[in-house]
Amino acid sequence: MLRTSQSFTDDTVILAPGDHRFVRHRSSVHYSTARWFSIQALQRAYESGHCSFQADMSGALLERVREGLMRSPFTVNAIRHYCAARFGASG
Repeated sequence: MLRTSQSFTDDTVILAPGDHRFVRHRSSVHYSTARWFSIQALQRAYESGHCSFQADMSGALLERVREGLMRSPFTVNAIRHYCAARFGASG
């Protein structure tokens, strides 16, 4: 999830216009909202109009976001540990 970057938002990873075509202004990756969702739950959200697909991010941006997830003090520990095992990172 992205949020408009403000003084109180997580500044671990800040995106600027040009980092991805979805980003229109300075935005913060909001790691505290990272959660597990089943494929079925995502499909239902998409079908009901509660979410939409966006273009894939570049490999370099994906790596920045992944590294930020591991570093952010706001990432839930269970999410950090799960991702560390899959990313091959220490967590």
